[in-house]
Amino acid sequence: MPEEKHKTQRKNSKKEQDKPDFVYDPESDEFQQSREALALELDPIKSNSDNTLLDSKLLQKKAKRKKRIKRTIILTLLFLLLLGAGVFTYLVIKAGKISTNPFNLSSKLKGEDEGRVNIMLLGVGDPGHEGETLADTNMVISIDTRNNKVAMISIPRDTRVYIPGEGYAKINNAHAIGENKTPPQGIEIAQKTIEQTLDIPIHYYVRANFSGLKHAVDAVGGIDIDVKDALYDPEYPCEKNEGRSCGFKISAGQTQMDGSTALKYARCRKGNCGDDFGRALRQQEVLQALRTKAASTKTLSDPKKLSGLIEAAANNIKTNMSLSEMQRAYELSKKISPENIIDAVLSLNPNGFLKSDPSSSDLLPAAGNFDEIKKFVKDIFIFGPIWAEDPKIVLQNGTSVVGIAGKLNIKLTNSGVPITVLEIQNSDTRDYTTSEIIDYTDGKMPNTIKYLEDLLGVKATLSDKASRPPSGEDITVILGTDYADKITQYGTAD
Repeated sequence: MPEEKHKTQRKNSKKEQDKPDFVYDPESDEFQQSREALALELDPIKSNSDNTLLDSKLLQKKAKRKKRIKRTIILTLLFLLLLGAGVFTYLVIKAGKISTNPFNLSSKLKGEDEGRVNIMLLGVGDPGHEGETLADTNMVISIDTRNNKVAMISIPRDTRVYIPGEGYAKINNAHAIGENKTPPQGIEIAQKTIEQTLDIPIHYYVRANFSGLKHAVDAVGGIDIDVKDALYDPEYPCEKNEGRSCGFKISAGQTQMDGSTALKYARCRKGNCGDDFGRALRQQEVLQALRTKAASTKTLSDPKKLSGLIEAAANNIKTNMSLSEMQRAYELSKKISPENIIDAVLSLNPNGFLKSDPSSSDLLPAAGNFDEIKKFVKDIFIFGPIWAEDPKIVLQNGTSVVGIAGKLNIKLTNSGVPITVLEIQNSDTRDYTTSEIIDYTDGKMPNTIKYLEDLLGVKATLSDKASRPPSGEDITVILGTDYADKITQYGTAD
């Protein structure tokens, strides 16, 4: 349910649009060419943009698509837009309420040929509630259609962004500003804002209110969540009276949640619920649990549950995906395993890309503009797993060649890889011919280690030390002459 401060947000919307203390020109965000070249040189990331031939089985499946659309379509990933249907004729009746373009028989999703489909998810308040047009959930679901991965990217509602044609404001105002226009343009303005902020195309959208999540969870018979930590929000509003605080608390451990509990779990933000950052992570967690339950055999074979999901969607969700696109999305989702789902929430953490504005409640990009965030989002299927490990490393120069550790630091920074370099040092000796990667985590950061191994062309070794070095790094990289020989073309380090 919207918080009391939404009133203040609307009153101050004009003020929030004033230019912030950092200057962000969305049409001129560029990197220095010399540093860009350095970032790209010797990078282990290989392009996956080559066209691939579809095997005969996939071609046969596509040829039968029009026949399959007349059979059962599954309503899975309700908020991820992996929406399907139970009984086709029943869904046809409801399709006009769910989709703005229900009967477009597309054989592929937009962006599928390029290898990435981006779906914008907006969560707004229930009709008639205060602040109902504010989008307090701003998420992008990216599907890597070639490698069967999904990334869920959440932008906190207080992030100050440039809203095209309007100026600067918190991102949750983008939808609200558009809805106040004639005719309403909330989805269009929110889409343009997110496209510009993250520098990615948005192919589809889903706008859902809070009741949609609650009813969908109830329709599938509840969801199971492993609550990591006990939560208590003393200010959580009462369900039937938003002006009062009834509070919310839940114990740690495996918990079966009905719709009401799942909604509170996904929306609590006071107490120890972790503000908007913890809330965004829990929203992603609830969506994944709902996806699992909706796609289960028990749900798919139960007409009552299927009809309940369809009703929840028809009454609370609007999307521009057609029925055939929903079905195609479902087919892609079946190939995605839980370990290939990346959860990313921009935050105030050292690697979270945001910082607080000292003069307001706004969140600003830590770098002064959105360049770092754009790079991270562009390569999220590679960088996301590294980002989740939050690695901290020390770079050492093990040669007599001046500045090579500094150059590697520049390369890591400009590549956008989310690795924190704690220190740049000279090693105890300067006679290393082969670079070394020393892992102090006992193999607990495999994605970071793999990236560094590919970058340097050497295998990491586990440290035999009982504790980490005084610097507290997870990994030490000692550069040898093998690396120095590769970068001499750049001269001395900056």
